[in-house]
Amino acid sequence: MQVPPRPLANAFRQLRSDLRTDPYLVYVLGLALVLCSFWFWHGLPNFATWDERDRLLDPLVAYSSVLEDPSIESLRQGVAWGREPFGATFYVYALALLPVVLAAAITGDLSAIEAIHFPSSEYGYYPVWQATPKWIWTWSLAFARLTNVVFAVASVYCTYRIGVDLRDRATGRLAAVLLTLTFGFVKLAHEGGEDMPAVFFLLLALTLLIRYVETGRRDLFLWASAAGGVALAFKLTAAPIVLVVGLAVLLRARAESTPLRRALWRPRLLLSGAGVGAVALAVGFPTLLVGHVEPVVGRLFGHTSQRTGLAVGPTAPTWWWFLRTYVSGLGIPLLLAGIAGVLASALHLRTLRASDDRGSTRAFSGTALLLGCLGLYLLLYATWHDFRVHHLLPTFPLVALLTAGALERFRDRRPSVAAPVLAALLLTTALYAGAGTAGYATLPRDEARTWLNEHADRSDTMEGYFHGFQEIAVPHWMALNPIWADPNETDVERCPDYIQLTYKDLLYLRDVPDDQRGYDVDSNVDARARYVRALLDGEYNYEVAAEFGPRPPNYVPQRPTPGSLADLVALGINPHSDQYGDEQELTVNQYTLIMEHEGPCDESRTPPW
Repeated sequence: MQVPPRPLANAFRQLRSDLRTDPYLVYVLGLALVLCSFWFWHGLPNFATWDERDRLLDPLVAYSSVLEDPSIESLRQGVAWGREPFGATFYVYALALLPVVLAAAITGDLSAIEAIHFPSSEYGYYPVWQATPKWIWTWSLAFARLTNVVFAVASVYCTYRIGVDLRDRATGRLAAVLLTLTFGFVKLAHEGGEDMPAVFFLLLALTLLIRYVETGRRDLFLWASAAGGVALAFKLTAAPIVLVVGLAVLLRARAESTPLRRALWRPRLLLSGAGVGAVALAVGFPTLLVGHVEPVVGRLFGHTSQRTGLAVGPTAPTWWWFLRTYVSGLGIPLLLAGIAGVLASALHLRTLRASDDRGSTRAFSGTALLLGCLGLYLLLYATWHDFRVHHLLPTFPLVALLTAGALERFRDRRPSVAAPVLAALLLTTALYAGAGTAGYATLPRDEARTWLNEHADRSDTMEGYFHGFQEIAVPHWMALNPIWADPNETDVERCPDYIQLTYKDLLYLRDVPDDQRGYDVDSNVDARARYVRALLDGEYNYEVAAEFGPRPPNYVPQRPTPGSLADLVALGINPHSDQYGDEQELTVNQYTLIMEHEGPCDESRTPPW
């Protein structure tokens, strides 16, 4: 099998060449680094999302298991532990956390990591979070998020390279800038997870496929297949890359003027690519490597088939979910430009197809691959009940590339008109992304945590609701009233010093049909609504001590009506708008109300959680 020598060395050689040739590239990558890393420490030592928590706990449990009992069986059990076999993120964050494990060994805190073992999932793994030293969580999260930043900047560079290969450096620069200024992209760079690594390997696969179509080099095809397999190992929704690889074979046949039947009958090439991709996918699941086959099979097939009907958000038309997600991820100006750019690129394929010169052939193949990949992603999510920004993340660089190409062609034809249009687009998109990124410095939960550090005594207890401590503002030192546990086995205080209500707790006050509720606030609704309103009305002798973030009218959150186009406008103006499910929660979703106990204890208070 022919493979290029030292692929990493070749990649860095290409990067150095691009930096020397294009003096603006360093500023584009620098902008991406600044935006993606700005205030990356938000919320520490708490987790930004449930996914971030799970991705860090997986390797930490494996480290703990092996440190406690250095054996193969302990390694197998540690790797197999977890909510799901999440694939290649285990390797990435095991490496990212290695400095923390080494620091614990040097400072004598290794026993704290050993004690993690197989933690209880009570209240979102709160017991192990509080029992483990704060510095371990702080630095573990910091390294995990910075690792994600590296993948984000690398993705921006891959976007630039694809733009250069498709047309020229101006197109590559513009596509990279548009992606950098996409707030949904910047937001996902601010959390540890699998989305950003998956996007990077998807873009790497596309880069290699574009070059394969142009040159016909077998090694490029195999490396692209491997990159696609790794992308799948990170996130199974990268599945469109499988069909995109097949599309590349057809486009190469077109470039060679090879009959379709002959192009499809290349068993050695196709089987080699499929084999390489399958091996990359299999190796990407450490759970499989340690002999636990059934969970991986369930993840690959059972979970994937069940996901289409899973209702996380309210029931609404598919077009509404696409618009809702794109308008909050891109902002209104970039969304409109993206729609126009994608349509213009699709129409431009006819012009490229009629041309025989080498540049047009390369542009046709590359544009067809991008459009094919984008279309496959849209078809995939069109079968789902609902989806969120992190699901559509892989489409952001595709939209940026197609839009950049359309804008550059427009600038060639009508430079006097294109210049102000492009300036307005970049300015408005930068304002949207800039406001969203700057908002990380003033998140309500961080402010609430600071307030508790300054006003609460170290002996005070606080009570929080919803599903886990990740969704409330709690200092690491503060004890939470364990209402989630068996009252016969724990010391549950009847009247803790503080009660915290959050945006999600207030969602129970909304008077809407059940199919308009998110899955996380659709149980025991009436009882919880009565309890929350009674707390707010002072029936249990709790008074508002402090609040952080924008208070909803009469404490009742106002979410966009499912199916309403007009209600989506606000989401494209305020980057920190309301989100559903496991999406990263920002200013609106982080509204926090801290209530302090005043007066006698009301023994009748019974939280319905």
